[in-house]
Amino acid sequence: MEGDLPFKHLTVIGLGLIGGSIAMAARERFADIHIQGVDPNAETLQYALKHKVIDQASLTLPEQFEDRHLIVIACHLTPSLSVLRELAPKVSGQNILVSDIGSCKVEIAAIGQELLPEQFIAGHPMAGKEFSGIEHATPLLFAGKSYLLCPHNQTDPHRLETLKGFIGSIGGIPKLIDAEKHDRYMAYVSHLPQLYSVLLTNVLYRNEPGHLMAYHGAGLDDQLRLAASPHNMWGDILLHNSDNLIKALNELREVIDEAIPLLKQPGALEPWFTRANEIHRQFQTMRANR
Repeated sequence: MEGDLPFKHLTVIGLGLIGGSIAMAARERFADIHIQGVDPNAETLQYALKHKVIDQASLTLPEQFEDRHLIVIACHLTPSLSVLRELAPKVSGQNILVSDIGSCKVEIAAIGQELLPEQFIAGHPMAGKEFSGIEHATPLLFAGKSYLLCPHNQTDPHRLETLKGFIGSIGGIPKLIDAEKHDRYMAYVSHLPQLYSVLLTNVLYRNEPGHLMAYHGAGLDDQLRLAASPHNMWGDILLHNSDNLIKALNELREVIDEAIPLLKQPGALEPWFTRANEIHRQFQTMRANR
């Protein structure tokens, strides 16, 4: 019903996997919400209209927006910065909330605080697939997944609560985190695993992959799934968070250097497996208690 709507209007800028899934989830939860899609790809917009993901389509950023509006910038990182700068003068001072979905938060959070201090709240849904594009979008993408938000000291508390409520309504679990801490954490739990999968598959590539793949076990499956992710998304992420990622890679190199001489010592790696098992138990406990 109308009274349940946190926003009357939703505009999603960038109808890829995440943007399309946000639109689908909002449509499923709020039948009366008006959803506008902005994307430079006409075929993507036609798909979204045909499948009733959106009500209105635009190839370019509109000149004005209605009040009681949520605008989600769902582009890749570098384009998102440009979109935010272009969008800010069009919505400043209005009853409009702006957020984004990028995997790096420091730079866009700083721009948002400068241009839309009370209206922009940086966000990052911890959800995704190895394949991009609206054809892979699903309204269930955020179900039970953390959705990180990076407010600052000028963030409007009411708008923050409204956005948290919207995220909860589409299945996400809103969690607050400082932007700098976010980028540092992501280097370890998201960006390093992604890059590691690419490094590992490049090792395979150098060693007769056609033969190796015929004998691989289940342990390689998740790494291959990550390795299927597109460079046009991840290249931008790794570049924007390169300082934190280099630190994580250097630590990984130190661990590898420590492990190599232990391989020929019986039982020497047992404490390493103990620590790994403990991390796994902690992870399973945290997931069960969500």
